[in-house]
Order: sequence, then C-alpha cells, then structure tokens
Amino acid sequence: MTRVDLSDIHKNILNDSLLRLKGLLRAESASLFLLDGEREELVLNAIFNEQKTQFKGVRQRLGEGIAGSVATQGQAVLVKNIKTDPRFSPRAFRHYHTDSFICVPIVTSLGPIGVISISDKDSGEAFTEDDLRLVCLIAQLASRIVEDQKNMIQLKEENESLKSERTLNRQEQAFLEKFASMGKLAGGIVHEINNPLDAVMRYTNMLIERDLDKSVSGEYLNEIKIGLTRILKITRSLREFSQQLNDNRYQDLVDIHDAVEEALSLFRHNLFGGKIEIEKTFDFGLPKVIDKGLCRVFSNIVKNAIDAMPEGGSLAITTSQDEEFISICFRDTGSGVPDDVKERIFTPFFTTKPIGQGIGLGLPICFEVIQRYGGRIDLESSPGKGSRFTVRLPIKSAFPTVKN
Repeated sequence: MTRVDLSDIHKNILNDSLLRLKGLLRAESASLFLLDGEREELVLNAIFNEQKTQFKGVRQRLGEGIAGSVATQGQAVLVKNIKTDPRFSPRAFRHYHTDSFICVPIVTSLGPIGVISISDKDSGEAFTEDDLRLVCLIAQLASRIVEDQKNMIQLKEENESLKSERTLNRQEQAFLEKFASMGKLAGGIVHEINNPLDAVMRYTNMLIERDLDKSVSGEYLNEIKIGLTRILKITRSLREFSQQLNDNRYQDLVDIHDAVEEALSLFRHNLFGGKIEIEKTFDFGLPKVIDKGLCRVFSNIVKNAIDAMPEGGSLAITTSQDEEFISICFRDTGSGVPDDVKERIFTPFFTTKPIGQGIGLGLPICFEVIQRYGGRIDLESSPGKGSRFTVRLPIKSAFPTVKN
C-alpha cells in the first residue's frame, strides 16, 4: 500500500476539522485514525470525547474491525443500531459502547490515508443519511488538502531545476493562496450550517420544554422548517460544488450558443414575461468546445443578472473570437456591484442576497469551471450602471486533444 507522509501542520488541520465536525453533529465522541503504510496498520492520532480519555497511539490492523475494514474497502459505513444491524455479529462487537456511529475513509489518488469515526449523538438519536453525507464531504475536503501537499512536493521538485528564484517564489505563493482558500471553504461550511442548525435546536427545545398554545407552536415549527430548508439548500449546493471540483471526465463537445440558449431556457418564466429584454449578438463561426460545465457558468451569470433587475431591464449577450480567445459577454442594466463587493464575488459562501435566497457558491463554481479551461471570468460594474461579465476561453485549451 502506498505511503503518504503527513506533516504536523496537516495533522493539526485534520484534527481541527474533526473537532468542528463533532460539534456540528452534536456527537459525544470523534476520532481520527491515520494509516501507517509500512506496517499496514491504522494508528489513532486523535480522539475527542466527553470523558477526555487518552488513547493516542492505539493501533488497528487493516481489514480488522470496523475502522480497518472501512480503510481497506474505501466505503463509508453508517450504523443506526449495531444491535439490529445484520452486518455485525453481536458477539464480535459487544465491546462497542455505542449503538449508532459513522465511519468514513479519507482517500486520495494515492489510496487511503486514514479513517474518521463519529459516535453517540448527545440527543441519543441515531445518525442519519444527511449526517453521513456531511462527514463524507468533510473527509473529501481533507483528502484535497493532502492532494495539495503532494502537488506542492511535485512543484518544489520541478522548480529545483529553475534558475530564477523569482519564478519559484511566485509559484509557491500561488500554492499558499490555494491552500488558504481551502481553509476558508472548510470554515465557511461550518459557519453556514451552524447558523440555521442553532435556530432549529433553539425552537425545538422551546417546543419540548414549554407548554405552548397551538398558534405559537405553529410559528416555532415554521421556523424549524425554514432552518432545515436552509440546511438542505446548503448541502445540495455543496454537493454540486464538490462534484464540480472532482469531475475530470470531459468527453462531449458543446456549441457555445446552445449552452447559452439552454441557460436562458432555465429562466424562461423570468425572461419571457416582458420585463427583461434579451439582446443576442452571436458569432456563429465559433467552433464547438469541450464541455466542462459551460451551461452551469452561463446559468449562474444569467440568474445574477435577473436578480439585479427586479423591475425589469435588458440583458445583452455577445459572442466573439480572436486569435487567442473565445469571448462570451453578458451585460445587464441592473443595480451594479460596488467595488468592495467585486473583490469578494468569487469567494465561497460570500453573498449579498438575503438569508434563504443565496448560498454564495454560484460564482465560485463559475470560477472553478473557467479555471479548468485556463481561462478568465471578469466583471466590470459600478452601482447604478449595470454589470458586464466576460468569459474568455483560450482557444488552445478549449478543444479536445486528438489521439493517434
């Protein structure tokens, strides 16, 4: 099994993510096992529980026990009740002091590096499928951090042959900025889900602890529904964002104008009511390009334009090309974007929309897609003067590589 060395910094990041995950799921115990590839064992790196018990250094053979099996098979496990789960023999697992738990592998392209285990909700309830998806998402982000470390090592090895120290510093700075953005993303996930979750818990406790009349109970239940809906929207957006980060299968070609028309059709009820006029100036000589998610980019830009023109206006879409780039421009007559907001629009979870109307992942997804082309997405805007988003795709990277 391939060995992946982790620095103390990365172990601390994983431990911090584990502690935050424990609080987010209201769990009483959370542990992190890291793989010792040479001895083919899992080593307990950290455990957080209410008893403050210290078990650091405990080892588990690969393939043995639940953690060892999860690491070997690479499949997450959700157990709602170990006593009734047909996958576990009561005799073999009677030493477990918990009925419900989650065990998820941390896997990179090199193979597994560890296992996250979460057990015992403080409410006494069983963990749910949504809880499992959240743990899997955090584990996936953790694996991205390790992948970045591997890329950093490769980057340093490639740069050893470079004579220019200035070039080396620039590339290292680019990596550090990327690594910092991953930390902001992880922190944003915890912050965004904690807010509605706290509201849900607060209203739930009031319903349980107080004798309320029917009308007040109805208001509290409605607030709980609003909070849970918010969490659902966040997790769906996170799933889309995660899929966009990890989907490397690009086979189909797409006509750029077809992608634009598809994006417009998603908002036909907003556009065809007469309030917003669409103006198209297309260069029909544009070639087809590899489809890396252009419709998603265009639909996010169109949606932002619609939201910026609640009283109506016009949206002009222009396509063109030169020797280097294919350009797709979206210009609206909406409210515009202030300078301080323009600097943050591609930051995950940043949004100026009211709670419940925006998650803040639309434009970061656009940025990620265009980055995969090696292209650019630029915004020109000022308050009261509308906005213009311009997507530029390098012609060299927009076409499939022909294999003999």
